[in-house]
Amino acid sequence: MPKIIPDLGPRILRAAAHQFEAKGFAATDMKSLATEVGISVGTLYNYYPSKPELFLAVSLLWKDELSARMLARLDEADTPVAKLRTVLQMLYDDMENFTGLWREFIRSGTGGGPGSPHAERFRKDNDALHQRLQDLLRDVWKGHPNSQRLLDDDGNRLARLMVTSVLQLAMGAGDDKPANRRFVEAWIDFVAPLP
Repeated sequence: MPKIIPDLGPRILRAAAHQFEAKGFAATDMKSLATEVGISVGTLYNYYPSKPELFLAVSLLWKDELSARMLARLDEADTPVAKLRTVLQMLYDDMENFTGLWREFIRSGTGGGPGSPHAERFRKDNDALHQRLQDLLRDVWKGHPNSQRLLDDDGNRLARLMVTSVLQLAMGAGDDKPANRRFVEAWIDFVAPLP
């Protein structure tokens, strides 16, 4: 039976997040990670059977933190417009702040296989985010001309398009962060106009 060390899981995730962001997925190896945490490689593999699984776990940790903050902020907002503005601004802020980890996640191609519990949870979390965003868009754009086909889409494609656009802007729109932020703020004003 594998030896389980109390509080080791969070230590592994913190060290892995640091190494993945600093060195990249390809250059991070399980042996140096185990050494940094102060455990054997075998113990590390007892917790995470592969580097891609560990990478997904680190990504889920970030997503869990984002989701908790987002839900707390959504509870504070009192109108659908305020809620939509909050979601879009938080998505941009967090993606801008965590571009190293997200850039590495996308570059690595680490999506997790069909049997991966981390990959399945990652997909479910994304689906839940897209559904929540699509519901907000329905509330805000209800009755808007030409919006019905976009809002009634069962695949939540409008929400997926928005999240992907925010991600691309945060990660790949050059080094002019102030200009990117001004653009996102103007875009949010367009998508979720204040009364």
